[in-house]
Amino acid sequence: MDQIVSTGQWGSRSVETSLLEFFHRLRQAGVPVSMVEVLDAFAALAHVELADRSQFRAALFATLVKRPEDQQAFTVLFDVCFPLTAARSGPGAAGPDPDGPLDGMEDDLHPPGSGPGPPVGEATAPGDEGREGLHSPGDELLAALLDALRHGDEAAMRALAGLAVDRYGGLEAQPEASERYYLYRILRQVELYRLLAMALGDSHDPEGAARHGREELARRIEDFRRLLAEQLRHRMAVSVGAAQLAELYRERQLEDVDFLGANAGQLRELRQAVRPLARKLASRAAQKRRLRRRGRLDVRRTVRRSLSSGGVPVDPAFRAVRASKPDLYVLADVSGSVIEFAKFTLSLLHAMSEEFAKLRSFAFVDGVDEVTGLLDQGGHRMDLRGAFARAKLVADDGHSDYGNVFRRFAERYGGDVDSRSTLIVMGDARNNYRDPGLEAFGDLARRSRRLYWLNPEPEDDWDTTDSIMSVYGPACDRVFEVRTLRQLTACVDEIT
Repeated sequence: MDQIVSTGQWGSRSVETSLLEFFHRLRQAGVPVSMVEVLDAFAALAHVELADRSQFRAALFATLVKRPEDQQAFTVLFDVCFPLTAARSGPGAAGPDPDGPLDGMEDDLHPPGSGPGPPVGEATAPGDEGREGLHSPGDELLAALLDALRHGDEAAMRALAGLAVDRYGGLEAQPEASERYYLYRILRQVELYRLLAMALGDSHDPEGAARHGREELARRIEDFRRLLAEQLRHRMAVSVGAAQLAELYRERQLEDVDFLGANAGQLRELRQAVRPLARKLASRAAQKRRLRRRGRLDVRRTVRRSLSSGGVPVDPAFRAVRASKPDLYVLADVSGSVIEFAKFTLSLLHAMSEEFAKLRSFAFVDGVDEVTGLLDQGGHRMDLRGAFARAKLVADDGHSDYGNVFRRFAERYGGDVDSRSTLIVMGDARNNYRDPGLEAFGDLARRSRRLYWLNPEPEDDWDTTDSIMSVYGPACDRVFEVRTLRQLTACVDEIT
């Protein structure tokens, strides 16, 4: 039976106090919780076993949540205000999740006498189902996760999520960081797109994709992301305290919500804001284009017009300038957690497509493919996830490889880029310590009229670990930090 919180927490404050704080946090996050619903929640809790986490949560959910967009806020704040029991002692230590014990998981990945696995670059023994190309210790975890995804083993996925948080999260090293930062660190090591590619391309199980189905695999991968976030919240609540962690989920203005840290309700509101924002930006672009049509003063025509007003030039004449619409080429990184930023920005640009003479969209991970036609098929409600799944975005191991992407793009589409083209690259410039492909990138910059880079990470995180933003920056006309709707609006307004 799952425990709600540690005994120590209940010893320091009553259940009623903890619940009232939970209700207060929900209201701060924009969830409408009335006094009547608070009374209903207390009445419902009298009929459930408080020590049973699933019953406790179900009773609160049934009485407090009325709208689908409030489910994410409830889930997050429930985990924050009622963290799981911490079993390990010591500074910064967080214990195993009672929902899925981690004890013995390391032994399952590395049996006694086997060692941590063959070094990178060595061949894997034939017959290891689903482990082609898996050599490093991290790949052993990936293989175990792949097996759990195929079989729909939620207990194993929960345990592996806890193990991934322990191994890659780095909560002890940087206890003041945000959940988004920790989740990003973990997803950099556990590439979910790579998992999907491996599951669908398994040579030892050619019927795997037909048996499980692409949608089912994608759903299970999203479930694993949810489990990762849940495990992070439990550990952060223990290390930094529930009160401090809950402050991260206060309601903020939509324009200032971080794309990479937005919850499900905020993402839904952002998508609903695409159409009105696109119309507003399109109107601005058309107005600026009309103003640019006025060229230099035409003195002869101005003097001629002034004759009708007694020689006073009240109606100056200007030479007409052709203000053409730009050709836009967009390269969007859709790996890891930056996919939400790519999806939103591509939706916005396609909603403004009439303001461009040509708009071609390309998505990439370590391979690149054009998704213009796939996006156009969706009309006003673009199926971006389906488009990315159908495109050939994984060329090798499924880890971001900007150098390979720029070389492939230059070879296949570079001839179409010319002096009328504006090239936009959207991504975090985290290249996994690989060749940056500067020669191909520089050639694309010389061919295009303008080259802009939109980075969804905070500028303070650029050039940390495997980020090489300063390597690409000199070849760009402008590099933008685009973390919020406000920054994206200013960026699109400037480049159009």
